[in-house]
Amino acid sequence: MRDGDIRFGEIREYCSCIDRVSICMKEILCYENFKYIRQVPDTYDELYLYSFGIILGEFPSENGLRPLEWLGCLEFMLSKTS
Repeated sequence: MRDGDIRFGEIREYCSCIDRVSICMKEILCYENFKYIRQVPDTYDELYLYSFGIILGEFPSENGLRPLEWLGCLEFMLSKTS
């Protein structure tokens, strides 16, 4: 690990507990969405934070009228390497 490298587990406690979260893996550009940060598995905690921001992500519709809807969320791009 180089100076300044941050692992996701180090910032988890500082993330909003009410916002939706999208985790994107840098190596394969695949993502997984979660309604709350507490639903993000601990297996992501050892991965390195590559970038973060706010995006629109696909989430199940809460009103049931559509299967999916685009909603604002916090996105974290993580990487296996620093």
